Amino acid sequence: MSIVQVWDSIEEFGGAVDDLQSAVAAGWAVDEDRGQTLLKAANDLYDRLDGHLQRADFLTQELPLGTTPAAQVYKPYLATIATDPHQGLIVALKELQRKTADIRTSIEKSMAAYDAAEQNSRQGINKANRA
Repeated sequence: MSIVQVWDSIEEFGGAVDDLQSAVAAGWAVDEDRGQTLLKAANDLYDRLDGHLQRADFLTQELPLGTTPAAQVYKPYLATIATDPHQGLIVALKELQRKTADIRTSIEKSMAAYDAAEQNSRQGINKANRA
């Protein structure tokens, strides 16, 4: 997978995050069990990305490609693929991790909305039973 494909995938993921945030703002709610399942998936992804980012320093090193003229050209270039501050792999992984954190927040808000709706429904039923 090329870095361009990685960035395209992250942009698609970001669109899904935006859609989820819009749905939550519009009142989408999820119950505790399903919410916990979604949170587990988001937490797993976040943790995996964190692990990769903690080990990403090796990506900044030049590869031992030898001393040929072509190797001298490629060695610094290959390291910049990971470290470019605007479109490198490390920046891409950090952006994906940030979007994953946004998903967790949206899921938690959605679970809270579900709980609030459940409590309101219970109160309505209790009032109706007392009347």
